[in-house]
Amino acid sequence: MLELQLDTKNLKTIKDHQYYLFPSPAKHTNQKDRPTKYVDEKILKTYMGKGSNRSARLHPDVLTPANMLMSALLEYGDKINDWSIRSAVIQSGYRPDDPSQGRNYLRIINMTIASNPKIFGNVKFPGSLDTEAQSVLGRRGDARRTAFQKKVAEAPGWTQALAQQLFNIVDNAYAPRGSNPHATGFVFDLDFSIYYNGKEINLGANTAYNRDALKSAAGTWLNKYAMHFDFDSYDTGIEVWHLEYRKWK
Repeated sequence: MLELQLDTKNLKTIKDHQYYLFPSPAKHTNQKDRPTKYVDEKILKTYMGKGSNRSARLHPDVLTPANMLMSALLEYGDKINDWSIRSAVIQSGYRPDDPSQGRNYLRIINMTIASNPKIFGNVKFPGSLDTEAQSVLGRRGDARRTAFQKKVAEAPGWTQALAQQLFNIVDNAYAPRGSNPHATGFVFDLDFSIYYNGKEINLGANTAYNRDALKSAAGTWLNKYAMHFDFDSYDTGIEVWHLEYRKWK
């Protein structure tokens, strides 16, 4: 039986919803056995198990493991009456590696620069590289990706150190084309409600909320127990709700 050691003194209630809050747990990264093979979209099935939003599509081989994970999570949420867990759903599964991913990658690059003036100052992403940023760059270490990042570092106003800071942030938030774990069908994101600065909000896979998500009962449980069901995030310190099936081969 999976259990959490609850601190019942730290309990918040909003709109009749009850939230247990925990000390921030020890975060972890996991690069072992991450899904890499893109799925044939024709074999995908809509996930209809526990915590279904009736729209997330997954590889057929992960439907039962996903249901086992979600059943255990939601059962625990009912047991302790915690809304962060009880509100949890599989928000998104398969996402194609198509031009929209490239556009989003470029958008997040520009958003990262604009949102971090203390790091990037007035420097702008070189417009001459917009098309390349949206192209298939592959996984870390791919020659195309290395060459692209080198061009950014050599652009006017940029340095190797500054470009490295940019991609340290961006590549931990969103993958370029050619490196999309969601395109494997073995990966999904959860959405759940958390207590945030006195308010109740849904995560919506927004990494800005991950620190508070980790302190929720849902985040604490996932950080500690997801691997019991062969799921894990690449980094719970960035996206504790991002779950990859590690027995996909």
